[in-house]
Amino acid sequence: MEFKPRWIFCLLLCTNIIINLDQGIIPAAISQIEESLELTSEQLGYLGSQVYAGVTLVCLFGGKLFLHFNSKLIVMFSYLGMISSLTLFPLNYGSSWPYYIFRFLTGCSKAPMMIYFPVWVDNFGGEQKTIWITILQGVIPLGIFVGYSLSSVISSVWQWQVAFYAQVIMLTVCATTFIIFVQNKDFDIKKSTKNKFGNKSINEEQQNRSLLSQNPNKTYWQMMKELYSIKLWLCCTIVISILYFIVTGIQFWMTDYMIKEMHQEKQTVNIVFAIVSITAPVFGCITGGLIAQKLGGYQRTKSLYVCVLYCSLCCISAAPVPFTETFWFGALCLWLLLFFGGAIVPPLMGIMLSSVPKHLKAFANSSTTMFQNLFGFLPAPSIYGFLMERYNSQVAVFALMYYSFVGLFVMLLAVYFKRMQNNKKVGFEEVFEQQQDTKSSVLQDEENFNITVRVLQYGDAPLVTSLTPHIEDQIPNYDNQEDGNMKEI
Repeated sequence: MEFKPRWIFCLLLCTNIIINLDQGIIPAAISQIEESLELTSEQLGYLGSQVYAGVTLVCLFGGKLFLHFNSKLIVMFSYLGMISSLTLFPLNYGSSWPYYIFRFLTGCSKAPMMIYFPVWVDNFGGEQKTIWITILQGVIPLGIFVGYSLSSVISSVWQWQVAFYAQVIMLTVCATTFIIFVQNKDFDIKKSTKNKFGNKSINEEQQNRSLLSQNPNKTYWQMMKELYSIKLWLCCTIVISILYFIVTGIQFWMTDYMIKEMHQEKQTVNIVFAIVSITAPVFGCITGGLIAQKLGGYQRTKSLYVCVLYCSLCCISAAPVPFTETFWFGALCLWLLLFFGGAIVPPLMGIMLSSVPKHLKAFANSSTTMFQNLFGFLPAPSIYGFLMERYNSQVAVFALMYYSFVGLFVMLLAVYFKRMQNNKKVGFEEVFEQQQDTKSSVLQDEENFNITVRVLQYGDAPLVTSLTPHIEDQIPNYDNQEDGNMKEI
């Protein structure tokens, strides 16, 4: 039986939902897990960070694995590794180290799928690849939401371990289907590239001609030095990392805080928090994108002020949370915080992508991903747990919520640097516009190949990767336009 691409995509879509279930299972049953595994709040925080540590580590070299090894084999081992780690995690070991190790291995096993699934869509999706990538990334928060809801129901009837075993069963079904029915020729990126380029496979020469290596004479550290000298990009990267730090802390710890400090029943908290966590960021992201479009796109001068406004509203929404014991008011503040946090993502991503020269865009993309993982996702659960153990939950929530004011300060710095930049005559290398030739399918395939190699070489996280090929073509480089206008004058 041969699977058509749309059926393989459906399988990858289901897998993408299921591999994110545990990110919602743990927060929903965090009190039971803490008691059952006999972990302190600090240890539980470290436990929450292990998945992100595993993802970060594998993303350093994971993309290159697909360039040198069979893609189906790598994804098959990812399935097996994640099934094993999820099965072994809920057992009782009498020590905290096995839990850390299995959560770390879960992140390591998940990373190759996060890297390769968008690449597969990019190569096999055909005319539907744009909408397929959008859907593929859209189901990630859906998976967390489903995991949270599943864990809420199961933990109120049975033990929390049942939710993990339910995830293992579903993932096993996907893995079995993948191993038996998905053929190598329909999945391996190198075979797809051979067909497109006349039996030429991915090799070092093609990599050097890709968008990733437009300046092959520059070393990694030279590129990093050049990138980090762009203050606007650096400020935006710090802001979005702070945003993800706050969101991850809320996702992991806020259920426990609402039950204990706001004195609300667990069932009510689970239902309300599930609704807040899925609706607020989604509506916020859509609203932010529409507003940015109404203002004329991601023009940095205007969008920066809009981002400052969103940051200010985030701070106002976060400020009362540590001081209120009223559950419904606290839930409303969280909804507003996540809404305005979601609204800031589209313009901020647009600013970041248009603030760097073309030869640095892919490297900036990868660096942003690494920055977000190291300073956003990874430390949030640990720092909150550390503060909670050393002091109390109010201090931890105060630090989490008021960290948003640091983001506002950095956003104001971005505006300052932008205004300083406008006051100087900055010359940029002239960018040549590439005319689209509908008859030249080879050029379209080469562009597709460059996107693919970009992901495989740098192992970008799926969100940034999926946004890049669609956003950067729609964002004019306003510095170059301004420079062109000056030349005309």
